[in-house]
Amino acid sequence: MANRQYKDSVFRKFFNHENKIAELYQAIRPDDDIRAEDITIKTFDDVFIDQQRNDLSFLWKDQSVVLVEHQSSISPNLPYRLLVYSTLVQLPDFVKSQALYSTTLIKIPAPHFYVLYIGNDMKSDEVTLRLSTSFKEKGADLELICHVLNITYKEHRKILEQCRPLWEYSFFVNRIEENKKRGMTLDDAIREAITYCIAHGIMKDFLEEHQEEVLKMFALKWDADEEKKVLRAESRAEGKAEGIEEGEARGEARGEARGEVKGEAKGRAKDVRSLMKMMRCTKERAMEILEIPADLQPKILAML
Repeated sequence: MANRQYKDSVFRKFFNHENKIAELYQAIRPDDDIRAEDITIKTFDDVFIDQQRNDLSFLWKDQSVVLVEHQSSISPNLPYRLLVYSTLVQLPDFVKSQALYSTTLIKIPAPHFYVLYIGNDMKSDEVTLRLSTSFKEKGADLELICHVLNITYKEHRKILEQCRPLWEYSFFVNRIEENKKRGMTLDDAIREAITYCIAHGIMKDFLEEHQEEVLKMFALKWDADEEKKVLRAESRAEGKAEGIEEGEARGEARGEARGEVKGEAKGRAKDVRSLMKMMRCTKERAMEILEIPADLQPKILAML
């Protein structure tokens, strides 16, 4: 298990420079002239519990604030998360000057939201997520549009061809995945990808400077992803088995339903404890990572 001190992602660290951000944003907005000197990095830390971090935020020409997240799964809750991030990026400037209470109209940078996706679940090059899809009532007065861009490595993928750093990062991630498919251990897969990419001038300077850190950051990411998949599968199976057994013992349909819920909660509580120990996080953060339904959380908390 990688050391928990490596909270940064490789993506976040690699792109945390005005020149690379300018190249990335130029690929997203090809009709504009994006220059590094017009970029002001606004990326922030410690958004939610367990020191969760925003991947990339920046101001362009004082007219646009851009929030970028890198994901290996597409959550329907991304627009809501980005809404919170946007407020945290812009609000401090207002609070300092007490501009929120001014009688003069305050001009603020226009927000733009992007998610860069690497994975196997997205077939198109771009999809759009909207905050309004999560509202219980139609016709709400608030909207947020999130553009999900597919950066999974593929020849002739337009956005990768337009941004060399993005192509390099995507190639590096794909190299690790291909190494794993060939039967390498995770550690060997990452080390081989680092060696190969340095030898071929891919992320060369970055990887030479941060080899061991990159190894630990990627190992942590993959371990957490795999652990989540295993724990979810095991908890579903265990909870269902225990619930059915208890329900059958009572011989009532209602008892079976209650037993199944209790059994699932018991299995999920075990998963939460395991993840808390593995990632050294709070029980609330563990339940968030495992995507445990809100109605089940009180039962699990009572078992911890």
